[in-house]
Amino acid sequence: MSLLFHFLAWLPLVVLQGLGAFAGWLLWVTSSSRKQVALRNISRCMPELSAAEQRRIARASLGHEMKTYIETARVWLGPGNSVKNAVKEWRGIEVLERAFAQGKGVILLTLHQGAFEAVAIPMSANFPFYGIYKPQKGVVNDLSLKGRRRFGGRMVAAEAGVRKAALPLLAEGLGVYYMPDHDPPPGRGVFVPFLGIPAHTPTLIARLARESGSPVVFMFGERLPWARGYIAHYVEAPAGLDDADVEKATAAMNLGLERCVRECPEQYWWGYKRFRRQPPGTPDFYR
Repeated sequence: MSLLFHFLAWLPLVVLQGLGAFAGWLLWVTSSSRKQVALRNISRCMPELSAAEQRRIARASLGHEMKTYIETARVWLGPGNSVKNAVKEWRGIEVLERAFAQGKGVILLTLHQGAFEAVAIPMSANFPFYGIYKPQKGVVNDLSLKGRRRFGGRMVAAEAGVRKAALPLLAEGLGVYYMPDHDPPPGRGVFVPFLGIPAHTPTLIARLARESGSPVVFMFGERLPWARGYIAHYVEAPAGLDDADVEKATAAMNLGLERCVRECPEQYWWGYKRFRRQPPGTPDFYR
């Protein structure tokens, strides 16, 4: 595995993304379950689009997801200057700078969209961020830590919970980086709208923002066509994310994530079963 990652890391970006596009095409033409989930998600979340446009976005999404997996080796282990220079624009970076200027730390939220690590890892050369992660076994864990720390980024294991790991860092004026677009275990989430559909969403960020008083910023990495690099997008948080009502605050967080998705829908990972858990009495979303 280590040899494979190091081999892939030195291949040109155009080759890696070409392999990812081919893998995505295979998922599409073989009518994989991932394709069916993507089509289901888009048809329910973006009903205003034509069927042809929904299929175009679903197909592009599978390709972008596979590109992310394959180009990760280069982002973690590839030539440093090449990885940094691949980020062609830091759009909205002033949003992040204003957040840090408050001196209360920053909660940076991203989602499974585009090339999130390709912009997050070079960003750590200029901003003091900690990535919150759960340790895994094996060489991939070691390679991921090496890659995510390469430009000054720091990682902290959430062995005692993300909240306990993050609060002391925010109190020191540092940033924490987290991906909340997932279905948490029962008891750790609430059902709030995401793209118009009830989604079981973690309440962690709502509680963290309330307790720490830290500003929240959203970020995603847009992949440019033909391996021309990436654009890092920074988006201000909607009002209400620090509301005392956890459900209202969590709904505000999902609104921020939704804004990111709508800016670049073809790069969101629609193949993930985001709505597999529904409120009691609701029919199976993916039936």
